[in-house]
Amino acid sequence: MMTSTHKNLLQIGEVATRSGASVRTVRYYLEEGFIEAICRSPGGFFLFAPETAETVFYIQKLKNAGLSLKDIKSIYQARRSGKSGEEASSKVLDILEEQKKLVAQKIQDFQQLDAEIEAAIEIVRQCRGCSIQPSRENCMACQVIKRKKKLPLPVQAIL
Repeated sequence: MMTSTHKNLLQIGEVATRSGASVRTVRYYLEEGFIEAICRSPGGFFLFAPETAETVFYIQKLKNAGLSLKDIKSIYQARRSGKSGEEASSKVLDILEEQKKLVAQKIQDFQQLDAEIEAAIEIVRQCRGCSIQPSRENCMACQVIKRKKKLPLPVQAIL
């Protein structure tokens, strides 16, 4: 039974439910230092502040957006290691600016991939109605393919 000082604290399962993560994920974040337990219950269960669920939720959002847990952890560690707000913000800012550059590169890569897929769609649409058995040899002899100076990557991959 929880004492009155523990009544607002959450157990791991409650953090998981509120954040939309699995219990295993919450345990992992605890082990890796992303989150900290306030204390343990008389029964030995970890107890967390209610805002821990929000922290787990936001870590999941950053992870789903493409940041690695290593990068997310470096942000948390930079903030915690600062002796002042000035020092912490400087460290966090450096990391975030680097992440912004990486995201910009990923966006550029995805835009290029989108263009490659669009070009592949145009070629594959022209294959509708073709009665020839698909094979690398047969497709490479096709006029649709022969007219292209450069084949998009998705088409290259399936030939």
